[in-house]
Amino acid sequence: MINQITRNLKTFLVFTIILYLCSSTYAGEERKRERPGHLFSPLKIPLLEDAERDTWQKPEKILHALEIEKGQVVADVGAGSGYLTVRLSERVGITGTVYAVDVQQEMLNYISKRLRGTGLKNVITILSDMDDPKLPAKALDIAILLSTYHEIAQPIDFIKKIKPALKPNGKLAVLEFTEESPIGPPLPFRLPEDIVIREIMQAGFILSEKLTFLLPYQYVLIFTSSHE
Repeated sequence: MINQITRNLKTFLVFTIILYLCSSTYAGEERKRERPGHLFSPLKIPLLEDAERDTWQKPEKILHALEIEKGQVVADVGAGSGYLTVRLSERVGITGTVYAVDVQQEMLNYISKRLRGTGLKNVITILSDMDDPKLPAKALDIAILLSTYHEIAQPIDFIKKIKPALKPNGKLAVLEFTEESPIGPPLPFRLPEDIVIREIMQAGFILSEKLTFLLPYQYVLIFTSSHE
């Protein structure tokens, strides 16, 4: 009788382990995402500049949460049409600098054109590569990737190249659409925050703050360098 109970218990434990492994494998498959996402076409710039965007993007709330101040040096990586670039420029003022970084010259041309009508002269545009943001060394107080991370083919290598551009106490901020958001890139290109956190930590950063409920459709992750 005891032997039978022992055999039944062993069978139950083996079944439980197999079920757990199968569930973990399935969950892993569910978490897979297509990488990278498609680059946002310059032909769709009107969507980036839609007047309704402020209602959900809440740019001033972002700048406040990221503690953007006068005199800072910041990078808008994946600047696109300059939606955030212009606001950063106004916030850091004439004593600060904004690097608008993008892999598409058409986007940078659009930013330069819109800046000419504002009198803002503290923005430097950088035509980057897909694998290198080409930022100056030890220059930045913060680098911001707004809806950009999912477009990067080799994110760990790319983020590693942002690290040398930060000052000793510099920060990296990543904002991406949640899976539940009614707007944003197609679902296969959206990244759960745990995947982003894991990859950026592999690039030599430490998660310092997670602002999950700051925005209605996006999560905000703030990292500092591990100085390794």
